[in-house]
Amino acid sequence: MNKNLRDLLIILIFALAIWAGFTYFSTTTEKNELISFQKEDEIADFFNDQIFKEYESIEDESVDSTLNIIMDRLSTGMDSLSYQYDIHILKSEQVNAFTAFNGQIFIFTALIEQTESAEEFAAVLAHELAHAENRHVIKNLIKELGLNSLILIMSGGDPVVLQEISKLVVSSGFSRKMEREADEYAVKYLKAAELNPNRLTQFFLKLKQSKANIPDAFKWISSHPGLKDRIEYVTKQLGDSTYEKPFDIDWKEFKELTKIN
Repeated sequence: MNKNLRDLLIILIFALAIWAGFTYFSTTTEKNELISFQKEDEIADFFNDQIFKEYESIEDESVDSTLNIIMDRLSTGMDSLSYQYDIHILKSEQVNAFTAFNGQIFIFTALIEQTESAEEFAAVLAHELAHAENRHVIKNLIKELGLNSLILIMSGGDPVVLQEISKLVVSSGFSRKMEREADEYAVKYLKAAELNPNRLTQFFLKLKQSKANIPDAFKWISSHPGLKDRIEYVTKQLGDSTYEKPFDIDWKEFKELTKIN
């Protein structure tokens, strides 16, 4: 073997070793827990304090009862629950919903106003539950800030920094890969809960067609190719079955209770 060929082989082997290392790191990082559930619980306390300073929440027993009915049905379609979920309704004119830390899910009143039924709302909630179960928020923030930085920032309790973190969680969208994963799990949850997964695509399509002020978290709605792909994906997963067991819920009354006065 001549020297040039030997040097070339050494370079190729070195390059392959680097590529394998990065691939292994990426794969194991994706599979392993990126942060403990205990630490996430601590972060949630700081985050919730900040959110409730910025938004007024609706505290009503009838509203909570309705949310529990919907959540109980959806949980029957989930193999297991990673969190003890809390669903909060926040007063806002922004059509939005977002998953935060430690099973905290926030729904803005303007989004509820856009829904036509409890079943449609359940489809949106299933999508948010899928983001939570796959820990997409934590993965997003670690990608943006790094694990150590995230823990230090949230544990430090600096109000200005916490406010910026809360804005990032509320307004940042997920990657296409994460959205596809959330769609996949949401379809599974809805099917098992005897709800029509097509409710999800109906809701997002309706939002796109409306003149609602769509936030960054739903930017994909404004993209025809992205929207088309996701509707096609959910439709394929749905198949021919559109069977649905309706909720025994007065949705008009629920919407009245969650209106901004």
